[in-house]
Amino acid sequence: MSTIITKIDKARTPLYKNKTMTTNKNIPFPVSTNFSSDLKSCLRKVERLSTCIKIANLINSELSIGKLLSSVMETTKKTFVADAVSLLLIDDKSGDLTFQIALGEVGDEIKEIFRLKKGQGIAGTVAITGIPLNLEDVYQHPKFSPENDKKTKYRTRAMLCVPLKVSGKIIGVIQVINKLTKPFVFSHEELEMLVTISSSVAVAIDTAKMHKIILQRETLERDLKLAREVQESFLPKELPMVETYRFAALNQPALEIGGDFYNFFKLPEDKLGIVLGDVSGKGVPAALQMARLMSDFRYISQVDPAPEKVLTQINNTLCERSYRGMFTTAVFCLLDMKNRKLSVANGGHLSLLLKRENSIQEIGSASGTPLGVLPNMQYSQEEYSLQSGDEILIFTDGVTEPKNKQQEEFGLDRLKNMFADHAGSPEEFLQNLENSIKLFIGDAPQFDDLTSLTFKAL
Repeated sequence: MSTIITKIDKARTPLYKNKTMTTNKNIPFPVSTNFSSDLKSCLRKVERLSTCIKIANLINSELSIGKLLSSVMETTKKTFVADAVSLLLIDDKSGDLTFQIALGEVGDEIKEIFRLKKGQGIAGTVAITGIPLNLEDVYQHPKFSPENDKKTKYRTRAMLCVPLKVSGKIIGVIQVINKLTKPFVFSHEELEMLVTISSSVAVAIDTAKMHKIILQRETLERDLKLAREVQESFLPKELPMVETYRFAALNQPALEIGGDFYNFFKLPEDKLGIVLGDVSGKGVPAALQMARLMSDFRYISQVDPAPEKVLTQINNTLCERSYRGMFTTAVFCLLDMKNRKLSVANGGHLSLLLKRENSIQEIGSASGTPLGVLPNMQYSQEEYSLQSGDEILIFTDGVTEPKNKQQEEFGLDRLKNMFADHAGSPEEFLQNLENSIKLFIGDAPQFDDLTSLTFKAL
C-alpha cells in the first residue's frame, strides 16, 4: 500500500506543480483591503442620494413656498446632523438678506433681529461672490461678526454656506450650522451635497413665486370681472326715450373697472334726474363705492329731487361711511321736460357745457367741495331755461386730460370747438369724441376713465 501511495503522490506532485505554473496568471493573489471603510463610503453616498431624492420629491409635491421651505430645511437639518439651519432670501426692494427659515435653538429670535446687507457677514459675502464655503470655525473668517452670537447667547462654530442660484442670479443663501457628531466639522462631500440641494431649492422657490403670481393674477382677474359685472348692472341699460329730448352716453373705463358713473332717474311730474360723477381711485373699491352711490342717488332723489338737497344729503351719507379717504365729484341735474327747465347742483365737478346756436357756454360751475370730504356742507343750485336745439354736455376729466406722447392734454378748448362745430345727433358727437381722443393720444395708454353724457332739446 505504501508503495502505491508513494507512487500516486509522486505522480500527482508534478501535475499539481505544472497546473500551478500554467494557471498562476489567472489566479489573483490576496490584496489587503479595508472593506469596512469602503462600505461606509458607499452607504454615505446612498444616504446622500436618498436625501437628494427625498428633497426632490418634496419640491415636486409642494407649491406653497412656506411649506416647501420648512419641509426642505427640516430634512436638511436632520440629514446633516446639524444643530441649526437657515435660509435667507434677497428682498427684491431693499436688496437685503432676510430670514425665511431659521431652525434651531435660537431660530425664532434670529428671524426677529437679523437682517443682512449684501456683502455683510458670511451669508452676505456668499450672496455676492456666489462661492460656497465650508468653515471649521466661523470666528476665523474675517467677515464673521460675533454680535448676533452675543445677543442670542449662541456659539456658532462650523458652518456650510452656499448660494441659491436661478439662471445665474443669486436669490439667497442656505446655511447649515454646527455639526453634532464627531469630528464636529462638515466634510467636503457634505458641502457638495448642500450645493446640489440648493440648486433644486432655488428652482423650487422661483417656481413657487411664479405659481403664486399666476394664482394672484387669476384671482384678481376673476374679482375684476365680477366687480365689472356689478358696476355695469348699476349703469343704465337703456337711455331715456322721450319725444322732446335725445340722449346719448359714453363710458370707457381705463382699467377693467373704473370710478366714473352716470344714471337717469325717472321722477314724478314729467321730471328726470340726471347724475354724472367720478369716484376717486380705480379698481374694485371705486366700483363698489360707485354702486352704493347709485342706490343713494336713486333713493334720495325720490324723496326730494331738488339738486341742492340731493347733494347735501349724499355728502353727509358719504362722510358717515368714509372709506380710506375716498371722495366723489358729481353733478346732479333735475330736468323738467314739460317746462324745459334744467336745475343743476355741482359737488366739486367740472362745469357743464351748454350749446346754443353754435356758441358754447359753461354752466353749473362747482358750488361746493367734493362729496364725502366735509359733513354738513350746503350745496346750491342754478336754473336754466332750455330752447329747442339746445344741447347739454356733461363729462369727467377723463375727456379733457388725456395726453399724447408729447404730454399735451386734449384740453377743454379742443372739446368746446368740437362741440360747437358738430351738427349731428348726440350719439354721433360722442362717437366722434371717442375717436378724436384715441387719435390724439395715439399709442399712449389711457390713464383715466372716459365718461360723457349729452342730451339735446328737440
